[in-house]
Amino acid sequence: MKISVIVPALNEEKIIGHTLTELKKRLPTKGVQIIVADGHSTDDTVKIARKHSNVVYERGKDWQAASIAAGRNAGAKKASGDILLFNDADTLPQKEFVEKALQILRTQPDVVSVGCEVRPDVSDWNTQLFFTILNGIVRLSTAIGRPVIAGNCVFYRASAFWKVHGFDEDMHASEDQDLSLRIRKEGRVILLPQYTAYTSNRRLAQMGFLGLMKDWGITSINFLMGKKTKRYAIVRE
Repeated sequence: MKISVIVPALNEEKIIGHTLTELKKRLPTKGVQIIVADGHSTDDTVKIARKHSNVVYERGKDWQAASIAAGRNAGAKKASGDILLFNDADTLPQKEFVEKALQILRTQPDVVSVGCEVRPDVSDWNTQLFFTILNGIVRLSTAIGRPVIAGNCVFYRASAFWKVHGFDEDMHASEDQDLSLRIRKEGRVILLPQYTAYTSNRRLAQMGFLGLMKDWGITSINFLMGKKTKRYAIVRE
């Protein structure tokens, strides 16, 4: 199987080089395509990404206001892999997770998606508490057959991904939850809670625990009510 890694990015010059370099260490040495889907960055994101990836897909200025779902889909349209790994610019999975997920996808054709827990790359208690709550919800949702796996580091089988038309580009939040629920109709969605993807806590650091809980709560309520969140601020360093 060939693997295509899609990294959506917008003004990520501080971290994109490190993320792509470290990602390569966690991926197989052959049969891997790395795609950076850039949302018209105004810094050196594209310049740096070109040094570390196979494809850098740039869009016009209007794409700055597009959803991250649109960025992920745009990258996926350039992918040639049988397996798609969506990985955010501020996130790095454990190598063991990548290896286990690929083993499952190679040997279990009924599996269409594999995710893991997401943890912050810092250890302060309020950040850990926030992510513990989120991971608990993901575990519960998967156990009851309604998985809502985080989209910042997740594998999808390309055939199933396109059969359900990928991410909903009209959604500026909860697009990953929505896709998990739709793609489960094509096969099994698996969560591997023993493995972790480490992500930046920059949104929590800027918005605060209560602010981010309020923000996440509103978008989750919208999702549960079938209402698409049309505006959603992405916090960057």
